[in-house]
Formats: sequence, C-alpha cells, structure tokens
Amino acid sequence: MKTTVKLVVALAATLFVAPALAQDKITLSLATWGASSHPQVKTYAKVFMDEVVKRTNGKVEWKYFPDDTMVKQAFVPSAIPGGQVDISLTTLDNWIGRVPQVAITASPLWTLTMEQAQAELQPERPLFKHFEELLAKQNTKLLSLFDIGAPALFSKFDARDPASLKGRTLRAYSKGASQSLQALGAAPVTMGVADVYSALQRGAIDGALGGLQGAYGLKHYEVTKYALGTGGVLGALINGYVMNRRSFERLPDDVKKAVLEATQVALDTTNKEIAQSYQQYLADTRKHGLEVSELKPGTPERAAWEAALKDYREEIKDEFPAETVALVTSVR
Repeated sequence: MKTTVKLVVALAATLFVAPALAQDKITLSLATWGASSHPQVKTYAKVFMDEVVKRTNGKVEWKYFPDDTMVKQAFVPSAIPGGQVDISLTTLDNWIGRVPQVAITASPLWTLTMEQAQAELQPERPLFKHFEELLAKQNTKLLSLFDIGAPALFSKFDARDPASLKGRTLRAYSKGASQSLQALGAAPVTMGVADVYSALQRGAIDGALGGLQGAYGLKHYEVTKYALGTGGVLGALINGYVMNRRSFERLPDDVKKAVLEATQVALDTTNKEIAQSYQQYLADTRKHGLEVSELKPGTPERAAWEAALKDYREEIKDEFPAETVALVTSVR
C-alpha cells in the first residue's frame, strides 16, 4: 500500500513539474531575407541564435524563417512593430516612412568609411543611440547596426559616367536610395531584393543598386554586364537587426541580458567578416565575366559623380534635423 501511495505521489509530482518546465521555455522567432550566403545572414543569424541558446542554458528556443519566408525586406518596418515576428534583419533606410531621419544613411551626406561606421554604430556610441531612440518610438528595439559596404550597381550598361544613368530604369533598395538615383536623372523603382533577378532577366530594369554581397549571392552577374562599386558617393547600406519592443520588454532580465550579449558577439563576428570580404566579392564578380569598376578617391570617375551630386548634397542638408546631420558629419 505504501509503495502504491509513493508511486501515485511521484507520478503527481512529475505531472506537476512537466508543465512548469515547459512554461519555462521561451520561443522567439527570427526572420531574414536576401542571399543566405551573405555574412549578415549566414554568420550573424547563426552566431546570434547559438549564443542566446548557450547563454540561457537552452531556455530560449528559436523559430527561424530565412529567405523571405516570413517577412520581405520592404515590410520589416510594419512586421516588427506589429509583432508578426520577434526579430528581423532590416535595412535602416527602409524605415524612412516612419523615421525620415534614417534616409541620411543612403544619401551623399553619409561619408563614413566602413571602418568609421563600424566604430560609430557600436551600441554605446551616440550615433547608434540616436537611431535607437528614433526606432523606440515605433515599438521597436534596435539590437544592432552594421555597414555592409557601399552599394553596388549591377547593370546592363557602363555606369562609370554618372550621365549614363539619365533615363535609365534602376532598382533602388529604399526610398532614400531612390531619391539619390533620381537626383542623377535615373528613373528609380523601389524593389525588394527577391524580385531583382527576374526584373533584370526580363529587361524590366536596366540595373540594380544594392548590397554587393547580396547581389553576388543571388547571381545578378548572370543577367548583367557591368558592376560598379559606388565607393560611398551614394551613402552606405546600413543593415542590422531589430526586435519588437514589447517582445523584448516581456523577457526575464537574464534573457534580456543574454540577447544583448549575443548581439555584441554576432555583431563583432559579422563586422570582421564583412570588412574582409568586400574586395573579395568584387574580385569574384569579375571572375564571372563582368566588367567591374570602383569609384575610388582621387579618380576622375569619382570626381564626376561627386560633382553630379554636389547640388543635391547641399539641398538635402536642410531636410534632416541638425542633430542627425551633426552626428554623421562630425565623424573624423
């Protein structure tokens, strides 16, 4: 009889503890888009998720949605505040409809080198905190930002002369990038990265401005003849990861700490890989038969682009708050 009672008590204890353990588990969702071979996906997402699991001793479990399966690039600014997904890769300039100040990253006013941007976009720096505060008003927690390099223009025509863009239909990755192309006389079309290859293939667009690594990973070299590294004259592609603010605030303190620590590890690892890989991607693109050029300082081609954008650069200074402009232009 005593043995039976002990078994019943033990069984009851097991039934009671099992749901409690299940409730201790926290499931977070993370979405990415674009080329899965890009360091911002291949490296960052894996390192980040693995680090969170490790630092929480398995308390956090992940639902991972790669390759635009949950959220497309252009829809992140609505999906994150709306809670469609907890965390997502994003392009900062895509938030221009909600946070106009972010457009400065895709404009000629953004003159930071990749090295400078990697330093100034660390979470403790004023420039990062500025963007963090702006996104917080959109129910969004900014986790990280990184410079993936100057945009590259993959095209069916030689674009080294800025005058060659006039009348050309070109894909832009955001409204800010679109405005810069329009200032050069192009006819920009804002388009998600997943749609670019087919648009180039069909001849719907003459070229596409976007991240070099992503364009290479999605094989844009198969449907174009030229690739131009813009060298920063059109700003930079500042990408990162954002989280639904309520999802972050609901986390226990130890998990919040783990998420932020994992963010730093993933950021440092990704920054290092991006810095090392940019020139290699240009070289690999050349191996696929494209004529590859880069707007390097001191060259006639770069001088021509800077001259073509001079009036536009002066014009847009007054469109941004003085604080935003000062944080960007004061970096030396």
